[in-house]
Amino acid sequence: MSNFIVGTASNSSYFIQLQQMLYSLHILLPNGTTVLILDNGLKSSQIKILNKHFGFLNIKIIKRELTPYERTSYLFKTFIHEVVLKEYSNHIYLWLDTKTNLKYDNEKLEAMLEHQPVYSHSPFSQAESLWTDLRTMNLIGLDEVSRETPQFQASAMMFDLRNEKGRDFLEQLIKLNYQKDIITPEGTTKGNNPPTHRQDQSVFSCLLKKFGYTRNPSLWAICHQTIF
Repeated sequence: MSNFIVGTASNSSYFIQLQQMLYSLHILLPNGTTVLILDNGLKSSQIKILNKHFGFLNIKIIKRELTPYERTSYLFKTFIHEVVLKEYSNHIYLWLDTKTNLKYDNEKLEAMLEHQPVYSHSPFSQAESLWTDLRTMNLIGLDEVSRETPQFQASAMMFDLRNEKGRDFLEQLIKLNYQKDIITPEGTTKGNNPPTHRQDQSVFSCLLKKFGYTRNPSLWAICHQTIF
């Protein structure tokens, strides 16, 4: 029985990437690993493909009609976080964006958790202060030194929910994500070039630093378009 639980979300436009990600789980995690997929607009034919060809995983489709705010703020990730915290609190929880592939197997992932209970997979090259609104950093209480260290990404996150510290972190993350003045301060929009604000990623990165979970190796998960 797998002690891993994976969360993701997808619409019809990212179905190819979703399949690539799921095959990376097939290679690296135990058969039967549960994967919660938030259906953000998958076609019925695509769901049939998942049910027919991905039997090596325990796929559970979660259907929820999202508001425009829930989509643009990436708050929809939090809905999966809540399900996992409530129903799978004795598992290792991986959140993987659809375009992110797993690179480490279960043994390497579990070895990482001996050092800290929560991980990002890679930082940006520029300071947090360029990627996160000042009001968010102030409300979270991020210290001045941490504001000038690189922002951690939220496209791949790992939480050891067997560990009280991992559960506490995820509880805090969920709580902060529901506060609009923290996740989406008035007047901010997500951009790909700094200075900007990165919604849920900004919250996750600041919280990692506040908890001191800053050991985040880049190779355990990676964007599928990256070649190395």
